[in-house]
Amino acid sequence: MTKQDRKDLLEGIGFLSIIASIIASLIFVGFETRNSAQQTVQNTQAMEIAAYQELINNISEFNALSVADQETADMMSFIYSDVGDGLQLRQFTALVTLFRHGDIAYFMYEKGAISEARLISVLGPLPMRDEQGLIFWKQYKQLFVKPYQNYIDKKLAEGHWGSG
Repeated sequence: MTKQDRKDLLEGIGFLSIIASIIASLIFVGFETRNSAQQTVQNTQAMEIAAYQELINNISEFNALSVADQETADMMSFIYSDVGDGLQLRQFTALVTLFRHGDIAYFMYEKGAISEARLISVLGPLPMRDEQGLIFWKQYKQLFVKPYQNYIDKKLAEGHWGSG
């Protein structure tokens, strides 16, 4: 092997190592970009969940006040005259609050923040074994998003809460 052949061989090896380094760098950048995009999606989902949960907390606080305080319940029953008197409004509000907790849990399940097992655990206290709970659900389920309605209806059809 001549001196020129060795020089050409070394230049070829150097060139190949530069190409390999560029390819490795591009692969690394691709992985980092994908990881960054996934992190952005997760952060966005976490912010959506937190915002929705805060909204539900505000609604729940107001509902809790109308359940605990007769004067508030009377005022609310005046506003929502189709619900009935103060006691009926308090019952209605308590049911709405229970179903709203299920709604936020379903939202978290949709976003991948909780498992279906955790969702089912949260939905367990819904009063679906009770006739009043079933009547409420049939009459007011339109207050909730369609996917949540479908999920609850599916669980009822499967006998999740008993005969349903």
